[in-house]
Amino acid sequence: MAMRLPDAAKRMLDGEEGAAKRIAMQALAKFGDAYDAAEMVSIGYAHVAAGQPLYAGDMEQLEALADLGAAVVVPTSVNIANADMRRGELMRAPEALITLQRRSEAVHRRMGSHACYTCTPYWAGHWPTWNMHMVSLESTVTIFCNSVLGARSNRDGYFAVYAAITGLYPKIGYHLDENRRGTHRFVVHAEPRDASDFGCLGYHIGLQARNGVPVIEGLWRRPTLDELDAMGAAIATSGGSAMFIVPGVTPPFADARAAFGAAPPEAQPVSDADIAAVYASFVPSPDTRPSIVHLGCPHASMQEMREYAALLDGKRVHGDVELWITTSRVVRRMAQEAGITDILERAGAKVLSDTCPIMCHMSRIMAPDPKHGLPPAAATRCIVVDSAKQAKYVRDTVQCETFLTGTPEAVQCALQGRLVAREAIGS
Repeated sequence: MAMRLPDAAKRMLDGEEGAAKRIAMQALAKFGDAYDAAEMVSIGYAHVAAGQPLYAGDMEQLEALADLGAAVVVPTSVNIANADMRRGELMRAPEALITLQRRSEAVHRRMGSHACYTCTPYWAGHWPTWNMHMVSLESTVTIFCNSVLGARSNRDGYFAVYAAITGLYPKIGYHLDENRRGTHRFVVHAEPRDASDFGCLGYHIGLQARNGVPVIEGLWRRPTLDELDAMGAAIATSGGSAMFIVPGVTPPFADARAAFGAAPPEAQPVSDADIAAVYASFVPSPDTRPSIVHLGCPHASMQEMREYAALLDGKRVHGDVELWITTSRVVRRMAQEAGITDILERAGAKVLSDTCPIMCHMSRIMAPDPKHGLPPAAATRCIVVDSAKQAKYVRDTVQCETFLTGTPEAVQCALQGRLVAREAIGS
């Protein structure tokens, strides 16, 4: 049975509101019919693609829509790009790539998007509320908004752009109440200490839950927003989950029974050893020395920027190492005004926005446009990270030695020019 369309959608299909909306609604209608959607929902927020020149045709597709008069009709943020468009030379991005990437700024200005170029738009002021239907092409954004804010989103691809242009989206997946229930139950018998540990906890849970909705009980304290962000990002990376439930944190679920809608199933225990095993799965060859230490995956919050500054104040990064700190343009500006970037840069850190190692010119598997060529095979010895999400994607996309450790230890790697392992929980 064909999906019921509101009158506004019918007008778009008929071309009454312009070519761009007709193209977008045609795609959304086909998408909804493919998944047997009964109807459309109105969205209140969208997180869309930046337009990336490393992907052949990606920028051109976005420009073509803008040329047809495409404009977003809901608050819309923009995901990360292939280069820092203001300080690309700090990351040795080819000038041609930076110049091409800057074209996306003009496109998003024309379309009315907020060109924040980040995977954490909530730290840049986009904070969708409980029960708001939204769209997002970025897995971290999707799982944070579903699980922490209580908004409703799927892991969308280019359909997020079409939804932003029309304000409509098929009512499927996590937009339906019945799909926002727990499928797996985990009881944590460990005491994760910070965002890095919570990331490893999430990575382990994601491996077990796969595409399900894990319900996580037994946390020894309420996680901070940064810890929830890291945990969700890792769950979405090691598996395909777009939502987790922490009873008492994830709205509106007060307890496990509410999360499952029935008696909870048998629990899977999670121990300190499970968290330690994730760290242990990202250890490079003996005697490897770091070439880049990366902090800020997902893009750093203002609180994390303060923590980095406290660790680096009065110190100096080792001459053989680059320290990259990635965040959004908005947070970088706030950090500049607070004097935080001065502390970080005096220590030798490179404070970058718009991108990160897994999406920049160093990535070897981004289906790059042939005219840009491939990065040198041996350009990077080893990248040190404090994020389980980044660890997997660095190893898979940059294809170099990858070392996962805690944030203080990662900073020590940058200062000492050697690998410093995370101390085991409970030791």
